[in-house]
Amino acid sequence: MDGTAVIKVFIADTENLKDEKLFYRFYQTIPLWRREKIDRMRFQNDKCLSLGAWILLREGLREQGIRENEIEIAYADGGKPYLKNRTGLFFNLSHSYERVMCILSDREAGCDVEKKKTVNPNVAKRFFHPAEYKYMMGQKTLPEREEMFCRMWTLKESFVKMTGEGMRRPFNEFCMVIGENEIVLEQNEKRQGKYFFKEYQLADGYCYACCCLSSDFENTVRKVELCENL
Repeated sequence: MDGTAVIKVFIADTENLKDEKLFYRFYQTIPLWRREKIDRMRFQNDKCLSLGAWILLREGLREQGIRENEIEIAYADGGKPYLKNRTGLFFNLSHSYERVMCILSDREAGCDVEKKKTVNPNVAKRFFHPAEYKYMMGQKTLPEREEMFCRMWTLKESFVKMTGEGMRRPFNEFCMVIGENEIVLEQNEKRQGKYFFKEYQLADGYCYACCCLSSDFENTVRKVELCENL
């Protein structure tokens, strides 16, 4: 990535894409296969998220000197997308409600964004490692427990997206230990490895988390405004 190992993270609010004229302005600029994917989606909000995620990827790759007509996407056996014609450059995308997120790195990486919302503790008990559930329920107030659930979930999602396992990897098989200055992944001895995590707190009602095989995260995310001037 331009001779550096910096991990770049982009986010955008897709609210503007609800404007029909702006949506179709961007829609007409994207590759045919991506338009066909969007066309198959039933709900307009899903279309906006898919379009927004592609725009983030496009803008990020432009910084790497890659033009849109040079972007070729392929999929690994587990379904994880990768750049077919580029080595040493990896990406991952995520979206939730009205937010889209993209990570670019010279190492394998994953990202996840989730909207904060009311949580049924039984969901955490079912999906989380027992130590994670105990830590979450040990938070003093309901808002703090819900915040911790969102943080745990995005961190775990970013990890399984980085590995390419996705939801095939049971969430209760590994444990996120959230310390004051460090986030550590604990898993069984046969699957040990060094993974690095980064959270971004933007006070916008969402949790953002990344996982990578490198620790060279940028300290801030890059906010992309989806507007006529882009």
